[in-house]
Amino acid sequence: MSRAYWRSPEAYKKLQTFDGPGFAFQFLSRNPEFARDRKKLQQMDRDGALEPAEVNAFARRWGLLPRTED
Repeated sequence: MSRAYWRSPEAYKKLQTFDGPGFAFQFLSRNPEFARDRKKLQQMDRDGALEPAEVNAFARRWGLLPRTED
C-alpha cells in the first residue's frame, strides 16, 4: 500500500478480512526489527542450525508465545 493512499478506504479493504492473528502478523511484518529477526531464523533453518530454543525466544520476544517467569 502506497503511503500516498493511506486515507483511502479502498487501501484498507483487505485488512478488514483478517482475523486477529492475521492482522497482528500484517502489523509485525512491517516492523524492520521483526523482519530482521525472522530473516535470521530462516537463514539458520536453511543452514540446519535452527534450534527450538531460538524459535521459542523469537516467538516470546514478539509476543507470539507467553513470556516465562525468570
